[in-house]
Amino acid sequence: MTLPLRERRRLETANEIQRATLRLAAERGLDHVTTEAIAAEAGISLRTFFNYYTNKEAASVGNPPLFSEDSCEALRTGSAPLADDLKRFLDAHLASLAGSEEIIRSLGPIIRENGRVRWLLDQHLHSLRDDLADCLDTRLPGTPRAMTQELADWSLQGIGTAIDRWLADDGRTLQAALDEVWHAKLAAARLVVPAP
Repeated sequence: MTLPLRERRRLETANEIQRATLRLAAERGLDHVTTEAIAAEAGISLRTFFNYYTNKEAASVGNPPLFSEDSCEALRTGSAPLADDLKRFLDAHLASLAGSEEIIRSLGPIIRENGRVRWLLDQHLHSLRDDLADCLDTRLPGTPRAMTQELADWSLQGIGTAIDRWLADDGRTLQAALDEVWHAKLAAARLVVPAP
């Protein structure tokens, strides 16, 4: 689906503000960056900055992608083994990050240094976890919510671990890192619960 021009421009402005924030944070450290400096770097007014983000921490995190409705529907109604459908779901989400590699790399140091940024990202991840658990509730009717949330956490940790491995090794793609991590997660699960 193609976004209307106005929405595309809004998204481009939000992304430029985020990139400007990350550039300045890399140079000075986020604690030493002001919203005025970010606005100037992005070529916008301070008022425009605040139309997009509440503070510099929110601008550094930007607007991470949510799960697509198509992916959610495919997981809710899928008939393949759950592990296969979950992997396709994670692959689709990873594909939505394509083109954001520079942002992901730039965010790493800021997340480690700034508790507020880490908290904002954690809030986004909790929201993703709940959305994935909702999909799993539909896919696995009668399963206790605590179990679908745990399965959602377990699955999303795969993306986090893949990103960590990808950041540590420039030679592999993010998709290759997720494939490797997913294979290891399934193998580890079989150790805990051997096949009958």
